[in-house]
Amino acid sequence: MQTRETYVRELIRRRYRRHAGDGEWGGRARALRAGYDPGRLDALPAAVVEKWAGCGDVVAGAPLADVSVVVDLGAGAGLDGLLIAASPARPLVVAVDLSPEMLTVPGAPPPDGVLRVAGDFEQLPLADGIADLVVANAALNLALDPDTAFAEAWRVLRPGGRLYICDLVREGDLPPELLTDPLAWSTSLGGVLDEDRLLATILAAGFEDVTITGHRPFPPVVAVNINALKPAAAAPAPRGIHQ
Repeated sequence: MQTRETYVRELIRRRYRRHAGDGEWGGRARALRAGYDPGRLDALPAAVVEKWAGCGDVVAGAPLADVSVVVDLGAGAGLDGLLIAASPARPLVVAVDLSPEMLTVPGAPPPDGVLRVAGDFEQLPLADGIADLVVANAALNLALDPDTAFAEAWRVLRPGGRLYICDLVREGDLPPELLTDPLAWSTSLGGVLDEDRLLATILAAGFEDVTITGHRPFPPVVAVNINALKPAAAAPAPRGIHQ
């Protein structure tokens, strides 16, 4: 018998498979509203830009200095990965997405400096400690098990590596119909945590120096930037900071 988790995961995969083939998705307009530089968007394949579905400019704030390998969780068509790969450090970007179709959208040539991997970020097909930086843009809120998702992000980071994501939090309860409807998960809302729960989840995974900043409306929830450190060695209990 199919479990609810399997069913919801298939809904998510199906939604993005469908969008990979859609001609228009409004990604460029959303990216401009999120603060992406129009000139940098113009330098990317239009098909990739049009499929963007994040909640903030994760590239602008990402700590990219001296990074060699970046893992992009829920990478979608790969706008953020392409921008990161073209940054001065020229890191290798490992772009992971549940939908192979989103990783290979029609009209997008094979990307330079990006390794595309079809996989579930709750069970990453990657070795321990390979990344200097893990990024995600409105992706981890899709996790059916947030504890596992953040533990996987921790696992693939090297000691001293960083997590930098744009994600969603809720203020108060969402409408019951969203919380009980499996379709809500595929539209990025079913897995949205409140800020305290999200912070606790990140700390429980082992991260420290966690900051949650940049609160901005993303109705019916709120978009935030999250920066966290995987300590280089054993350390006292991690601490979290809300700003």
